[in-house]
Amino acid sequence: MENQKKEKEITFGYLIEVFKKSFIFMLLAAILLGAIGVVYSKFLDKPKYQFTATFIVTNNSPEDYTTSNLTVASTSIAATCVELATHDAPAEAAVDEHGLCEALGISSKSECIKAVKNMLSAKKSADETTCTFSITVKSDDRKTTYVVTKAIQDVFPDVAKNKLSNNESDLVASTSFLSDESDVSAVKSSPLKVGFILAVVAAVITYCIFFVKTLLDKSIYDEESIKDNFSYPIVGVIPSFSTNEEQAEMRKYKKKKNDQMVIPRNYNNKLLAEDSPFHMAESFNTLRTNVIFAAAAAKNPVFAVTSDIAAAGKTVISANLGISLSNLGKKVLLVECDMRCPAFKKLFGQESVNGLSELLAGLETDTSKLVFGYEGTSLDVLSCGKIPPNPSELLSGYRMAELVNEWKNTYDYVILDMPPIGEVYDAGVVSNIVNGYIVTVRARHSNLTDVKTAVERVEAVNGSVLGMILNDVNLKTGKNYKSYYYSQH
Repeated sequence: MENQKKEKEITFGYLIEVFKKSFIFMLLAAILLGAIGVVYSKFLDKPKYQFTATFIVTNNSPEDYTTSNLTVASTSIAATCVELATHDAPAEAAVDEHGLCEALGISSKSECIKAVKNMLSAKKSADETTCTFSITVKSDDRKTTYVVTKAIQDVFPDVAKNKLSNNESDLVASTSFLSDESDVSAVKSSPLKVGFILAVVAAVITYCIFFVKTLLDKSIYDEESIKDNFSYPIVGVIPSFSTNEEQAEMRKYKKKKNDQMVIPRNYNNKLLAEDSPFHMAESFNTLRTNVIFAAAAAKNPVFAVTSDIAAAGKTVISANLGISLSNLGKKVLLVECDMRCPAFKKLFGQESVNGLSELLAGLETDTSKLVFGYEGTSLDVLSCGKIPPNPSELLSGYRMAELVNEWKNTYDYVILDMPPIGEVYDAGVVSNIVNGYIVTVRARHSNLTDVKTAVERVEAVNGSVLGMILNDVNLKTGKNYKSYYYSQH
């Protein structure tokens, strides 16, 4: 196989597709977290207390000092003071000169300085040509904010003078007035603002989760998933006619995949009939045409229909392909070679005691006595018979090759319903007696790893893959399929 596997390209269109898939979840997450943010901010979030002290740089300079130079010097000092406010010096001076350790109830001086420092923030006036700046004190307690602000207002001019200026004529003075604790304002975040921020965060996180999940997802959803990774043609696209119960069971299987789990299958109304929906009949007619062309060079071809996983739908596809071929007036034999999990009894509703296993074991010799005809068609069906303990050995024996040669002399087409080659090797042992394999892949349940394993196993026994079938395509989400099939009514 010439693999064509390529990494997913992160294009604008790809991002839009992820957005479409995640939109509902993004919306729900945004509403939920946004509502939580609003409620918390409005009813549970404690307010902060703050006061903003303003300062100005004054200049008592000689008469020959030009105005422009004064402005430049003052604005430069103001900018430097903003940076100084977040250093240790102002907090340390406030702690030492105003006894803040006792006022704040902190025994350690270093811890007290650190606490005061964390309460401070500073910024320069929005007008870059002015020489004013401000220091804001914010804490969880009104009295603490008041005490620290009073201390900073008192000590900061001297700290600035000592630390930053060699010119005693350049002074920093406080221009704000703080009389008592009532001047300290309570500040609370806007509930709507908090809610909006959290809603945006929730939406972004949800989108990122879907993006990563989609990027890592190896499930097969459509034809492009197959075309981008395998060079074999897609000979059929079969619409979904699974019940809700079957879909639920498949989801359980996919989530808890193990060898012991048996997936219940519903075979009611799964065979083509006169009253079958048009889109279903047309999909199998297209499959029939493609299969005929794929084996056009062979006389009375023999097809092995297999799959990557169990419950991919290969048995129903094998049966309906046989019915569709018989509708052309061809004589077709459908053989149940899946002797590990036989399903023909449920699918066709026919009791059959003996079948393929008896022929292979030499207990029966005449195929014509064991087959039954499907009503109204030229399709003959041979069930597996009793389940043997050694299916692989029986299928790989010389008797199987003899039977296939006999069938080719009697039938125009022979279809072997094989076990899933991705899970057991039974399907691989007939590679030398069939014209090719048709690999069934189930949309949304098969993944690239399993399909690759199935194809590699066919190639390992020098088998020929005639094509791949994408089964169980959802017409509701596959707009291209829907517009085609339903336009034909």
